Amino acid sequence: MNCWRWGATALIALDAHAHGFDERYDLPVPLPYVVIGACLVVALTFIVSALFLRPAPTGRGGRWWLEWEAGPTLQRLVRGVSWWIFMVTLAAALTGSGDPLMNLAPTMIWIIGWLGIAFLSGLVGGVWTLIDPWRTSFELLDSLVRRLGASGGLSLGWRWPRAVGQWPAVAQLLLWCALEVIAPLASAPFKLGCVALLWTLCSVLGMAAFGRDTWQRYADMFALVFDALGRIAPVRLRGAASSHGPQVPFVMAMLATVIFDGLHGGQAWTEFEQALGRVVPQALDVNGIFAGATGLLLVWLGFWLVYSLSLRLFAVCLRADGLGAPALVITLVPIALAYQVAHNFSSLLIQGQRIFQLLSDPFGWQWDLFGTARWYPDIGIVDARMTWFVALTAIVAGHMVSIWWAHRLVLAAGVTPRRAFWAMLPLSLLMVGYTAISLVLIAEPMVNSAPMGPSASMGPPASIVSSASIVTLPLE
Repeated sequence: MNCWRWGATALIALDAHAHGFDERYDLPVPLPYVVIGACLVVALTFIVSALFLRPAPTGRGGRWWLEWEAGPTLQRLVRGVSWWIFMVTLAAALTGSGDPLMNLAPTMIWIIGWLGIAFLSGLVGGVWTLIDPWRTSFELLDSLVRRLGASGGLSLGWRWPRAVGQWPAVAQLLLWCALEVIAPLASAPFKLGCVALLWTLCSVLGMAAFGRDTWQRYADMFALVFDALGRIAPVRLRGAASSHGPQVPFVMAMLATVIFDGLHGGQAWTEFEQALGRVVPQALDVNGIFAGATGLLLVWLGFWLVYSLSLRLFAVCLRADGLGAPALVITLVPIALAYQVAHNFSSLLIQGQRIFQLLSDPFGWQWDLFGTARWYPDIGIVDARMTWFVALTAIVAGHMVSIWWAHRLVLAAGVTPRRAFWAMLPLSLLMVGYTAISLVLIAEPMVNSAPMGPSASMGPPASIVSSASIVTLPLE
């Protein structure tokens, strides 16, 4: 296969799966045992929380994270560097090479910007407020308008419709997943640049119309995702967190998009497409756009409906204690971060290395600005075994933290431990189910299940070519 062909194949979706290896990992025990064991650990977390977790004494406070205040000089430096990197990325997408392997934009947007900042936000909460290029762009324009004599700046003072809520951000997140997984936008830097330019215009206009904070609280999916992930970070920037958290449909979209990323292309997805073809054969297309969009919406609706049912059972058990969906949905964020780590850990480590090469030649014009244009990723830095154990640990830990956090919130609301046990039972059973499903999806393209008995034979490891892996060997 020609070099350009395998390169384009490697970037065809850039959906950042965690399975870009040539061999599967052979599990030491059968996969069902691993799944059952993980589910038992999650269930045990619920039991331990119910037995031993008690409300914090009055006056102690519930802050468990460290706060860090970035000085004005550091803030200006970080804002300036991130804004210039964004502008270079945008220029590279619109005017640079059309080869996604030679252009800075796909790797910077999908790997560093989307995955890298998500992981960073889970460690340092509020970091997005410093590096957000659209926030910086608005502030620069607002400052310029004020200097020209307009005391009110760019703000028009419109009120955000209460009934709209965060639905624009939900639609954006689902569309972003569709562009990433279903329609391979990442393989076309110019189209990706057009989308980035369009979003820049929408963001600046939205901030001008409704105010910066209001726009980012309800209609900016990037601000909402990174703010939500930052709420579980052990370190947080002082004063950076927003006053309102994500709403239920948005958190369900955060979970569903990552699960759909792992589901798409697997055996279950093939069976879904075949079933859909029998129901509406005239709606199917060669590129799978209709099937992909339908599947994405069904996964999101499934998450939402099942969680809503669990909340109804939760409310029945609590009756009038006043704790509902808005307070508990934030406790699902650790699971969203765990899914991101499980699916995208290896992609960030392997593909992220290419940023050193691309920063020296962002436009693909044979430059070598920093002497790193010949930098090649070390594909041996992570293998299928390491990725599997990272994914397993992340998924189990994410669900454990979610159960512990939800139980803590229920007790903090004044619910007795006995009633908290029965109220949390439906949600905890849901967490156990989430654990099983996510592990099965992660394992399908990554590992070989161990034989169930001594007479069973294990075939040779299957070769995997990840649609997300930039580092792909040429096929003969």
